[in-house]
Amino acid sequence: MAGNVVILKKPALGGSRCPLPESMKEIKEIIEIGKKLDELTCEVYSNFAKRDDFDPKLVAMWTRMADWKKSHIKHWKKISKTFVYKNILKRKPADLATIVKQLKNIQAELVEFLRRLRKKKVTQSEAVSQTVLNEFCLISDIFLEIFYSYSRSLEDPSADIVLDCKSHMIDMTETLQPYLRLNPLFSALKKSMGEIEHTHNFLVLNYGRKKKTAG
Repeated sequence: MAGNVVILKKPALGGSRCPLPESMKEIKEIIEIGKKLDELTCEVYSNFAKRDDFDPKLVAMWTRMADWKKSHIKHWKKISKTFVYKNILKRKPADLATIVKQLKNIQAELVEFLRRLRKKKVTQSEAVSQTVLNEFCLISDIFLEIFYSYSRSLEDPSADIVLDCKSHMIDMTETLQPYLRLNPLFSALKKSMGEIEHTHNFLVLNYGRKKKTAG
């Protein structure tokens, strides 16, 4: 996305709670954008996977990622119908409004990249960088929060979409490492991978925790 790493605004974990209406339009927008981003990246990775001039290891990775995105799109469709925002990370309404703006910018840049991709071939190096940029959005706190909350609503008690995201991100990171080398995106990606663990632990500890009332 224009070679820039976009870090979505994060709340301070453990801050004071600010109750939010369950039907806030910002959450609905974030969910719809999340679904659209996965649809766009699925098309991007499917395109990359068809390239016979790319390294076979990368082609195999992009094939896996395209399939993974398809499963995520199914999750988004269910989330859009049933999701109730619990605000585990204690965001303020202004935080959500800022996130919507950032996500819209990311979506616009991804649409532009896909338009260029349809017109001409990109290099393998460009494809690798774009993949990293795409996935920064997936591991942002707001999506991890939505994925985790949704997982807890599923009948399978072992389901945890955040851990599934982490597993696929580890696979992607390990595959891309030899191709990134001195690319600054790699160090940023590694840092974000560590933050997934921190956010996941916080979500596990605080999901369902009731606010204390005065005795």
